[in-house]
Amino acid sequence: MARSVHQDLKRSTRALARDLFYAAGSVPILGHFIVDAQTKRYNANNADVARLFNGLYADFAMAERAIPPGRESGYDNKRSANRLLNEWLAIDPSDYPVLFWLSRVLPASTYLFDWGGNVGLKYFAYRKYLACPASVTWCVNDVPAVVAAGREIAERERATALVFTTTLEELSKADVLLAAGVIHFIESPFELLRAAPHLPRHVVLSKVPAYDAPAAVTLQNMGTAFCPNHLFNRSQLVQTFVELGYRLVDEWRSPELTCEIPFHPEHSVQGYSGFYFTKDA
Repeated sequence: MARSVHQDLKRSTRALARDLFYAAGSVPILGHFIVDAQTKRYNANNADVARLFNGLYADFAMAERAIPPGRESGYDNKRSANRLLNEWLAIDPSDYPVLFWLSRVLPASTYLFDWGGNVGLKYFAYRKYLACPASVTWCVNDVPAVVAAGREIAERERATALVFTTTLEELSKADVLLAAGVIHFIESPFELLRAAPHLPRHVVLSKVPAYDAPAAVTLQNMGTAFCPNHLFNRSQLVQTFVELGYRLVDEWRSPELTCEIPFHPEHSVQGYSGFYFTKDA
């Protein structure tokens, strides 16, 4: 109990200090130096940065125009493709609800489509915890640079159940759609789902920046490159899946993942979300 109170106090103190810092950004003269310092920190070319956010934009195109000149955009480059290789066996708190639901649905499935699955990060991290039938194909979708790295790792690890694709064509084969920390990086994720000829019965979303504020777009510096990010309105996101024929079964929060946008506290996300949807048989 004492440890929990101490942690809450530390979080509150950090939040207060952050809010005072951002509030000072509107103070004449002083504010100029604060905004300049924040901009320099945000624009840092450092692979260890990972989670810096800045600005609000109407759409992805506007966010992309704000990327500093000469800097990479997205994951389809060597530095970004290799950024998470040292995390391929990591299990985070946000993974446990995903593991729970996959353990329930995979025994009756034959094909999982891992949208934006990087080099098969979740396959390798989960396989020692999941009683995954040998008949299940785990198909990872990602950009070409990432897929190339993933195929090398799968061959090295003799992961014969793991396959890769750069398109969404294989989605129509799937019983399960897993999207862990990806849909906010995709410009039109729901339009792509609507266009699919067949959708999986089960959808597990993890690490989604969803909140109760109006939907928006921000720009993330992940160290190796800059990426536009959706900030989803929670109710609208759920309603979109309902319109696609799904029913929301479960929802959870991942407080270890946040999106703090300097000078825009009303659009900062204090804890990402996960969702499990299903279509009734």
